[in-house]
Amino acid sequence: MAAPVKLRIILGENNSQRLILPNGIPQSVSELSEQIKTDCGIEGRFRLQFMDAEFGNEFTNLVSMSDVQDKGTIKVIFISDPLGQSNDSSSSLSSCCSFDTDILSSSESTSSRSSAWPVVFPVPKFSYDTELQLDRANAAFKATGTLLNPDARLKSSILNGLAETIIKYKVYLSDSEFEDVAEALILKHPCLKEPGSVSGYGGWKASLKYKLGNYRTKLRGLGCPEVTVNALTHKPDGKCSPAYGVKRPKKAEVNYCPAYPSGETAKTLEMVRVALLSEAQKRNNDEKVGMMMDKTFALRREEVVGEAPMIADFKTRWPALFNVREVSSEFKRITTLHLQSKFFSGLDANSGNLLKAFAKKGGAQGKKIKSIMHCSRPPRKHCHEEIPTSSPALCLLLGFISALHLDEPKGVKNTSGFIQKMLLSLGQQKLLQNQN
Repeated sequence: MAAPVKLRIILGENNSQRLILPNGIPQSVSELSEQIKTDCGIEGRFRLQFMDAEFGNEFTNLVSMSDVQDKGTIKVIFISDPLGQSNDSSSSLSSCCSFDTDILSSSESTSSRSSAWPVVFPVPKFSYDTELQLDRANAAFKATGTLLNPDARLKSSILNGLAETIIKYKVYLSDSEFEDVAEALILKHPCLKEPGSVSGYGGWKASLKYKLGNYRTKLRGLGCPEVTVNALTHKPDGKCSPAYGVKRPKKAEVNYCPAYPSGETAKTLEMVRVALLSEAQKRNNDEKVGMMMDKTFALRREEVVGEAPMIADFKTRWPALFNVREVSSEFKRITTLHLQSKFFSGLDANSGNLLKAFAKKGGAQGKKIKSIMHCSRPPRKHCHEEIPTSSPALCLLLGFISALHLDEPKGVKNTSGFIQKMLLSLGQQKLLQNQN
């Protein structure tokens, strides 16, 4: 097996990304294009250019893989079809029924999210009258140290504003996340600090919990799937308690259980799923399959989170999910992160510290680790070639765990947590704060 290769991919102005190819340089330009499309989340048509050293490092169209070298730079040039010109995919779609056209329409859900829980919670700007009162109270606090005792109306306005901002990220918060919000509030508005409280925001934290609970009740009435999935009607008989089996994000999922795309119902999405069964069997049909998988994402998550089906049954209903390309795409739909590029760039960034930690390990495990590390060093290339094969498999396993909403395998929960936090940067906000 060839040694891993690193490439710098330029996606646009002030936008570049590192791409790690664990199996070496692909055999053809089309294979490299597919790899870039998958790992960088690119859609549409494009061509590639390489930095040509013979012409002053100007970018030249890539036609041969012999021009691609380790740590080289590749530029993506997007191609727009001229108006009135049809390509193969559009002509084939025009020959299909209008149902196929609907499949490729917008798959965005009105409740879909694009970012994870922030490291520092952004306290919103409240209503005009609320901001006016807070500005005056903050000025008084700086001048004399006087704290504000907000009345019920002012406190309600503040809590409503915070709750509306929280919902942009998630509807179920951990205790530490409630603390993040309350702490951010008094840092921005020190006049709201509570006298006699050790932290200065204990009461705000408690009030936020009640406010978000009431807000979830409102969302349940509006049919928000993240909340309705925990309705009492979905609980097993004899265990109809609100606290029993609450389903909430546990692996830093951004889109845990999104709503259906605008204008779609369970019936229309089921029709797309049935059509997807035949589309997944066609060759060179990855783009259309990917768009249909985007369209049915909410339906798929509803099944995975709400019903927890057996993997064999789920594979029968969603066979298109069970390949490397779609596992990576599903991971991005859930977390907004590119699985493979994020995993390998994180591994590359932390490999030095990991090797130092492994070298200090003693006992039987230390001997085994040292033996593996010895095999990974040159010039014993035959040992080094065995190492990369396990990394893509581990990366794929993490993708499946997220896509199928599985628990981590027994015995590797801590390892899985380390990989998610350190290599994939999932749910590591508290870790970063503690390091600072």
